[in-house]
This record gives sequence, structure tokens and C-alpha cells, in this order.
Amino acid sequence: MLVYNDYIRKIGIGPKMRQKAVSIDVTNRCNLRCRHCFFWRVENLGELSIEGWKEVLGKLPKFLYCSWVGGEPLLRKELIETGKNKFLINEVVTNGTVPIPSWNDVSFFISIDGTKHYHEVIRGKGTYDLARENIKTTGARYLLLNMVVNSLNYRSIEKFVSEWSNSKVLWVKFSFYTPFIGGENSLFLPFKKRNEIIDRVLKPLKENYGDFIFISDALLESMKYPNCLKVTSDCPATKLILSLDSMGKIKYRSCGGRRACYMGAGAICEKCGHMTPHYLRAIYEMEDWEIIRKSIKHIPRGVALKAIKSLLPKTICKKLSRGTNKEHIVEKQNKDEFNV
Repeated sequence: MLVYNDYIRKIGIGPKMRQKAVSIDVTNRCNLRCRHCFFWRVENLGELSIEGWKEVLGKLPKFLYCSWVGGEPLLRKELIETGKNKFLINEVVTNGTVPIPSWNDVSFFISIDGTKHYHEVIRGKGTYDLARENIKTTGARYLLLNMVVNSLNYRSIEKFVSEWSNSKVLWVKFSFYTPFIGGENSLFLPFKKRNEIIDRVLKPLKENYGDFIFISDALLESMKYPNCLKVTSDCPATKLILSLDSMGKIKYRSCGGRRACYMGAGAICEKCGHMTPHYLRAIYEMEDWEIIRKSIKHIPRGVALKAIKSLLPKTICKKLSRGTNKEHIVEKQNKDEFNV
């Protein structure tokens, strides 16, 4: 079994960039064959038993945040049920076609890639209505959508937001398609087009829909070219997130440096469009109050105050204690959530 503490020491994390989270591939299995996904194109590693994962979780250092991914993680929800109590905050990233458990101590990030037509071109016939029905019927409260913008579906962004703005979904966020070695890379958007979409589509949507758009001005600027290259060349996600595959082993990126990456070895790092590295930079390097405030809103009730103290940089916590009372912020966020 890998000694995770040794890995964390080797990557040399500074005081602001302490290892904060773990990403776990619950399974390599999936019920879909999405055009943009690399998981089903590579050799299936198999999956560690529940008992094996209990051993792994017992050896992990104290992480506060866990992202349960796949494959389709809800095909193996018993592992999530076994492990989620170890972490203060849990998120499950799902395609939405498997019934969503009525867990209110978990945030569900549901992948919806545009309007029905574009979503089903990418994910398969019937997947949109099934995901919509599962969202409608679940008792889970913390439901967020993630749209991966690509060369096909970028035309549907505005209509996608409009269609979901009156649903029970609390927020939507956006990433751009990341090309993979051997992947469906015709879906990659050239950087010039990415910049255009950010300026002409995402920024106006953020102004019009407010907190329903889970993004900030600073984060959008970070995702634009050439700013994005500064982030991907020294990716904060590889410093802050320990990524484990379905066998409990560290997932290393393909770009060298022996750092873990939740996207796996096949991702082409310099063209990465995932929002997470920019999000982490916005919080831990830029102290972006806009995205910090929105982040607190998607944390399940009862843990937001602990999250502020444990996850945010100490400099931010000091500013909070000197200024607005932390309890007041959390109380306000939880109250606002019911009015979204």
C-alpha cells in the first residue's frame, strides 16, 4: 500500500497550498459511453473491495474534502456510504442517469452538457430526460450542474442556463473540454474561441443570473488564454488534491513532475479546460471573495463554519474574524440558499 504521507511531503506544499482534499475513483465502470470521456477507452483497472478501501481510508492523512468520481460513482454508492463520514465535506460527480440518493450531507455535481439535443449527441439518447427525472425525484438538496463546454454545445449555453434556472438545481458551473491522448479531441475549443465565449456569453450570464452561475470574474479571467497557461504549468490541483484511482493507487498526470491528477495520465495538461485549478488558485492565491462566498453556499448546512476555519487560508479566516462575524456569514448563506 502506498504511503500517502510520503507522497504529500515529496511534492513540497507551501503554507498556503496545504493538501486539502482527496479525489477517489469509486469505480471505472459506467453505464454510458460519452463522446468526450476517456475512462471507457482505457484498460479497466478493476476496483478495490470495500474492505480494501476501509484500509486505504484508514491510512490517509486527515482530509476535509472528498470528491467521489468515476466512472459513474453511484453504481457503487455503498462505498460512498462507507467512506463519506470520514470527511467534513463530500461531493459526488454523477451523470444523473442513476437514481440520486436523498443524502443531504453531500453535494451532487450532475453533468448536463447543454440543452437536450447537444447533451444527447454527447451522452446518448434518453440520457437528458432520465437525468432530469432523477433530479426532480431525489430528496437530495444540494444539487449543482456542471456543463463541459465543447466545440458542439457552446451554442446552447444561454438556453441551457435559462431552462434550468427555475428548477430545484441551486447552481451551474462551467468547464471547457480537456483533450486526451487518443480521445475525441475534435471537441476541443481553440483558445481564441474560449476567450470569446467567456467574454460574450459567460460574463453576461453571470451578471444576469447572479449566484445561479457558480463562477467569479477573477476565475473567468484566469481561464482565458494566455492566463490559463500560467495555471496549468504549475497546477494547484496537483498540490491540493490527492487523486486515487479505483484500486486506491495515486493517479499521476502525464505532464511530468510526478504529481497526482484527477484527470489521469491521458490529459493534455497545457490544454486543460477544467475549472478546478482556476477555482483553487482563485481561493488560495488570489483570495477571491466572490467565489469564496459562493462556495460557502454550496456546503451542506451544519459544516459551513467548520469549513471556513479548516479549508480556507488562515489569512482569510483572520480577515473574517476582524470584519464580518463568521457565524453571521454562514447564517446568511444558509438563509439565502432557501431563496435561490
